[in-house]
Amino acid sequence: MDLSVAPDQRFAYVMTAAADATVSVASLRFDGRCRSGTESFGAVMLAHAVRGTHRWRVGEERGNGSVPFMVPPGVEMRVEFPGAQLRTVGLDVDYVRRVVESLSGDADPEWRIDGVNTHRRHPALAAEAIASLEAMMLSESALRGAELVRAQLLRHAVVSILSSYPLVDLDRRPDRGIQSRRVRLAVSYMEAHAHEPITVGDVAVAAATTTRSLQSAFRRAYDMTPMQYLRRLRLRLAREELLASSDPRLSVRDVAHRWGFTHPGRFAQQYAAAFGEHPSTTLRR
Repeated sequence: MDLSVAPDQRFAYVMTAAADATVSVASLRFDGRCRSGTESFGAVMLAHAVRGTHRWRVGEERGNGSVPFMVPPGVEMRVEFPGAQLRTVGLDVDYVRRVVESLSGDADPEWRIDGVNTHRRHPALAAEAIASLEAMMLSESALRGAELVRAQLLRHAVVSILSSYPLVDLDRRPDRGIQSRRVRLAVSYMEAHAHEPITVGDVAVAAATTTRSLQSAFRRAYDMTPMQYLRRLRLRLAREELLASSDPRLSVRDVAHRWGFTHPGRFAQQYAAAFGEHPSTTLRR
């Protein structure tokens, strides 16, 4: 990113940022008249001015105001503002591709470069997704250690963004009728990766099908969704950990968070419904 500042203006720049291998977020505040830009990004970028005004150019597209805009990978971007507070999000291209594959079944989606912002829909939905990603990455709450929950929040935000901007064609669905073998593949994948922050999209990709087809197959096979199946699997694994532990420092809250349950009360209710006893009772055995 290059940045130029009007010499007759007082200038200030404050940034708070966080990143991991999949997503980066930044909260930026500029005071003074500035121009900035880059020849290209290696990630899918989004920006939203939550205060102040700005003008932007992405490729051949132009816009202004506080509506979020997207910068596809490899596209030039220029922005000008007399003072603004911005939220920015960068999404790893390979992660976005995996989400697209799970939604459409297309393992090699064709990226749309032109018209992504001109043909956007539901900008308020995208703004909420950007804000939720910022809160997730910059928050000091318990979410920092809840990787399973963070993975779900990230996926939901990315699906919202893809639904708002026509970066790829999500309605392009190859004809891949799912068989019982696909369900077995999905179950095997969940059993092997239940301790990891997997999403329904990851499971669909592992089973070589789409999330929609996977949902239908699980309802036919188990009368539940794949995520309900995964939640029950994690409940069983949490019970096994409680039964096997000899650590007096271990708490039910620790086990619940480790297996993706952020609300101890709801975890206890689901646990009792599944196993007929409170998790603390299991831990005291």
